[in-house]
Amino acid sequence: MLNTNAELGQIKAARASLQKFRLKLLRPSIAALENGSADLLFAVESLERLEPVLRSQGPRSVALEQALRLELAGLRRELQQVNALLQGAGRFYQGWSRLLGCAADDGAANYMANGQPGALFPNNTKNAVIHG
Repeated sequence: MLNTNAELGQIKAARASLQKFRLKLLRPSIAALENGSADLLFAVESLERLEPVLRSQGPRSVALEQALRLELAGLRRELQQVNALLQGAGRFYQGWSRLLGCAADDGAANYMANGQPGALFPNNTKNAVIHG
């Protein structure tokens, strides 16, 4: 079991680890995900160790209880932000893969405003004028 000051230190360390991962996700890439996975794993393992300790209602001072609640609220916000960034990165790369899939089609360069491929130009057209 951890002592009460160690609990607070573990929560702060987990939160700092999530902050590092969140900063890496601001520029989402495969490298950022790979490099950040260790930070995320550290935070998850810390929380797994802390969960049973925090659930116990052992004696804690009011100041320590408030500090724990404050750090846990910050940790919750970090998790929400990391989750939102991961979802955004997932949507971005999913859209990118759809565009790359369309690039194999003949009409890949002719997109409509809604992002869907438009009608192909007839093959007998020698000149095309594009305004915009």
